Amino acid sequence: MKKLLLLPVLFAVAACAQKSVSLTPDKPVSTKIPFFMTRPQPTTPVELVFDKDHAAPKPMNYRKSDSLRMSGSATFSPKALKEVAKPVKKNKASLYVFDLRQESHGLINDIPVTWYADRDWANADLNHEEAVRRERRLLGDLRVGDKIGTTAIQSIETEESMIRTGGHQYVRLTVTDHVRPVDSEVDRFIESVRALPENAWVHFHCRAGKGRTTTFMVLYDMLKNAKTDSFEEIIKRNTELSNDYDVLTVPADEKDWKYPYQKERAAFVTEFYNYAKAHPNGEGMLWGEWVLR
Repeated sequence: MKKLLLLPVLFAVAACAQKSVSLTPDKPVSTKIPFFMTRPQPTTPVELVFDKDHAAPKPMNYRKSDSLRMSGSATFSPKALKEVAKPVKKNKASLYVFDLRQESHGLINDIPVTWYADRDWANADLNHEEAVRRERRLLGDLRVGDKIGTTAIQSIETEESMIRTGGHQYVRLTVTDHVRPVDSEVDRFIESVRALPENAWVHFHCRAGKGRTTTFMVLYDMLKNAKTDSFEEIIKRNTELSNDYDVLTVPADEKDWKYPYQKERAAFVTEFYNYAKAHPNGEGMLWGEWVLR
């Protein structure tokens, strides 16, 4: 969104001498105005890197909830996709993989690769369509037989191709690393959730499987359960599910470069609960309409 207003402070940050503090309000309160969002600037240089740690047969930072019919992880290889799909086969469900990465990525020789820059912000200034186009162009510029360093390229594939070839559904959201999602991507997410079949199993992933992944697992839980479950219950179960990663945690030091982004993410998640409680499964109104009403 280009026209954004400054967000009033919704909750106090507890004094804390530790590295970070968790912003957990007693009760979410609606602001009824658009949220201010600090937009990061793209960083350079951009380098093609092999994420070899993510090429293992099992996905890193994997967790799942059978009751919520969802799972999350870091980016993964074709072999690890079989692990991601296990709950689907067991429950005879349809797997929908939500790729949350704005940064350009794909697979070379079945190894996940990323066009990486500092803070993972190589595409921070791009909208959804621009980010997808850049990724396709970068992958399209590669040729089988060429070398990247000492590695000869034997195969090139998009993540979407990997997922669909495996017989599953692919949903792309372009979310900047370390930053709360822009309103247009939140609406894209809600529209995708609305369209899910009853037997859907959803899997969320970013690069490391932490911040963006946990954020969207929380948002999904809220869309499904905010009408009956409290804000605190939803945050607690997802924090426990995600190895104690709390999306409401903000650095105690305001000079920390992550401070404004994580503070804004905590405020966004808090208000999203109010939206989801009023609009279960996102029906009746999109998030972008909610914040402008």
